[in-house]
Amino acid sequence: MAYTYRIEKATLSDLQGIISLRVELLKEVNEIKTFEEENKVIEATESYLTEAMEKREFVSFVAKDGEEIVSVSGLSFFTRPPYLENLKGKEAYLLNMYTLPSHRKRGLARKILQECMKECQKSEVKRVWLHASQAGEPLYKSIGFQSKGSEMELFFHESEGKINK
Repeated sequence: MAYTYRIEKATLSDLQGIISLRVELLKEVNEIKTFEEENKVIEATESYLTEAMEKREFVSFVAKDGEEIVSVSGLSFFTRPPYLENLKGKEAYLLNMYTLPSHRKRGLARKILQECMKECQKSEVKRVWLHASQAGEPLYKSIGFQSKGSEMELFFHESEGKINK
């Protein structure tokens, strides 16, 4: 079967597909165990994403095969008090990197991650951080993320907009 993937910045019209993949991710990592838990997560996620996407506090990139969303990730933007490595305090938390099992090993996560990093640079984010699964860690390390305790982080050079390695 031939796949024709497109990587796009998600819009509110993609909301149900994003939520669906988030639920699949949470089931896969055993954070949702019952139908009731699933419904609670769906309702809360829909409310959060609707508001956060409208305010540009959350940006998502998706890979589509036709009109079906088959891979997703998101960035939650925030500003914290400045510190020496990040004098503007602008940060992004990368989350929900997930690809449907039938579409894995095709480079979709890498392409989405690259779009997320471009969005961070465009938004003048200095630090991006995440919690990686064991399977995802090599991907993040390959573009410059470094382990720091239970997290991984990446800093951008202020003057050049390039990734610190």
